[in-house]
Amino acid sequence: MNVNTLVSTTIAGARPLGVRGEPLHNAQDQIRGALRRRLGERYARLLAEPQSYDGGRATDWYTAASGPVQRFSSLPAARQKALLAEVDGLLGDIEALARRFGEAESEDGRLLGRALALAVRRPSDDYLFLIGDQPVIVCWGYESDSTGAPVAPVLVPISEKPGTRNGAAARDDDASAAGDRALPVALADGTQRAPRRWWAASAAVVFLAIGTAWAMQGFTGVGTMFDSASSEVPPPPAPAAIAVVEQHVRLSAALTQSRVRGEELGVELASLQEQARRERERCRAPAAPVTPPDEPRGEEARGLGPPAIPTADTTVAAAAPSCPPPRRPGTPAPEVTIILDGSTSMNMPSGLNAAQDDGLVARSRRGDREAAGEIKTLSQTPGPKRLDDAKQAVTTVIPQLPSEVRVGFVVFDDCRAVQDFGFFGAADRSRLIGLIQGKTARGGTPLARAIETAANGLRSPNGTIVVFSDGRDSCGGNICAVAQRLHAAKPGVKIHLIDVVGSADESTCLATITGGKIYSATNAQAALDAFTDATSSVQVPLQCRNTRN
Repeated sequence: MNVNTLVSTTIAGARPLGVRGEPLHNAQDQIRGALRRRLGERYARLLAEPQSYDGGRATDWYTAASGPVQRFSSLPAARQKALLAEVDGLLGDIEALARRFGEAESEDGRLLGRALALAVRRPSDDYLFLIGDQPVIVCWGYESDSTGAPVAPVLVPISEKPGTRNGAAARDDDASAAGDRALPVALADGTQRAPRRWWAASAAVVFLAIGTAWAMQGFTGVGTMFDSASSEVPPPPAPAAIAVVEQHVRLSAALTQSRVRGEELGVELASLQEQARRERERCRAPAAPVTPPDEPRGEEARGLGPPAIPTADTTVAAAAPSCPPPRRPGTPAPEVTIILDGSTSMNMPSGLNAAQDDGLVARSRRGDREAAGEIKTLSQTPGPKRLDDAKQAVTTVIPQLPSEVRVGFVVFDDCRAVQDFGFFGAADRSRLIGLIQGKTARGGTPLARAIETAANGLRSPNGTIVVFSDGRDSCGGNICAVAQRLHAAKPGVKIHLIDVVGSADESTCLATITGGKIYSATNAQAALDAFTDATSSVQVPLQCRNTRN
């Protein structure tokens, strides 16, 4: 890996930020690891890697990004503006992730959220670099306006282990040569003569003390000042505190990973239990064999047996339409909540191949500008979009729902924005349709937060949530854990997932855990059929509506 040294900083005038009395840099692996897992490699490389040396009084800042190294101040004004906009967007996503961790139930999650919130601080734009097309921030984790001034950057690959004495000395020599060229030579000569005079005076004092001690050895009660027992200087204690801190960091990281793995296993277990329950329901006991009636004998055979008992005509009853019983007074009305994905990817064309879509997204996240440009072109090309298919299906079916059904609407279009419009009665459905038709796609996919919002608004214990989406949660949420908590609190609520791209494998746990259905709908007709089937539980036959409405 090509690793570059960007700058070296001193601790003079700096106050490191941290949590629980520990500097943020002690948890740098956990911070960058969380960013890498939740947001991607570009976010993890945004924060430079600090390596302390010289007893912790100085720090080198490294990056694994490759490409030409440019300071922010050396960039053209237009490029500076674009870079700042990108950095602000990346830091905004990290702040949103920090808030999500800050609301976690575990203390470790809240501590990580606090650490992420502090990590996004940077002293000024002078500590911003551009490595190829990767922005990198140095001196993060320090209090603003108090970070030591950066010395000359070493923009070459590391050839020796960071923190060694030779490497540190070379850096210090280069830094001193760069920063002190303006000092007069006479000052350097004076600083060389002063130590010689000091050593001469010190030697005279030492010899005088030795002679005095030797002369006083003959006096009773006076001991030598060079007694061996008192002259031995005890060795400095081993830096046990550093070892304890490092062990604490390692154990905390292992504990966090174990807890995350435990949550994942719990979600997987719940999904398997739900699948097993469904399989048991499909397995019906074999029907008992039908025994033919005995042949009539004696008088019964000659028609002299007892008269047959007339039975009711069941054919007419079977042909009569069956209507569900009306809702009892005081019970909640049927509810259907629609969650509409308003992220930028919903602007992609309807019917776009799932493999092609995944490939473009993966390349774009790695910083591929060509892929990003292709995504932009596809999203701006005229024609039906994924969001159009979802809106057409919803606005077609809503007017056909029974008037007693309350229809809720939740939409998200950014990691920070989940909008809950509440529930609409039959008289307000035209206004609801207008809101849905006016929605546009932009931003991220906070799917987990949207599920929580919709679930909290349901009054009916048997409510239905229908999700139109094209992918996973991109804002740090755990949708499977949310579905598990919802199913435990409201087992009668079902979540149906309408996948408009056909490859949302990571979101299928929403349906498998809650007993809902998964639909693949990559065009308008498929989306309409899926939404019609997903709302069938609240539908009432037309011949029965006059008795209910």
